[in-house]
Amino acid sequence: MRPEEVSDDLRIIREVMIRTRRASGGYGGWFMITWGIVWVLGFTATHFLLRQGLTQAINWTWGVLNGIGAAISIWLGVRAPRRQGMRSTVWRAVLLWWVAVAAFDVLFIWLFRLTADEIALLILLSIALSYFLFGLFTHWAISAIGVFLAVLSVAAALLLPAYFNLALAVLGGGVLIASGAWFVRRGG
Repeated sequence: MRPEEVSDDLRIIREVMIRTRRASGGYGGWFMITWGIVWVLGFTATHFLLRQGLTQAINWTWGVLNGIGAAISIWLGVRAPRRQGMRSTVWRAVLLWWVAVAAFDVLFIWLFRLTADEIALLILLSIALSYFLFGLFTHWAISAIGVFLAVLSVAAALLLPAYFNLALAVLGGGVLIASGAWFVRRGG
């Protein structure tokens, strides 16, 4: 590969990163806040419902919270670029990204018949990986959040199994909310 081709490729990559960051224009932080709240509520409820032996209620709780989170995310994705006066289809790619991750997780869970704890860890690590990869194209801080969520998930599962869900509620949800607020304040 010639130096000019390398330079052109790097320029194109940089333009994609800038365009993606500009297209998100501040509403990306609202996604993080939304899902941080879902995590706080869902993992806190999971912790207490497990203690009460109400495992079926956990599925319903997460179903409702994930449904609300998905609806808000779609609303943000459709509404925000219009509100800013720009037409962007980046939100569609991001939506398809998360749908693909969810489909992978569902398939993996079904094929390997994972336990509840294994399911939670798989989903958390898939989300962490997605944040890491997405951050490579948008902002380094999103990649750092992905790394933190992965380390937190594994550490909580290994070191604090009795408080796994509470650790993810407070620390994981808290990091998403705080990071989202930081992005909203920054405007991107």
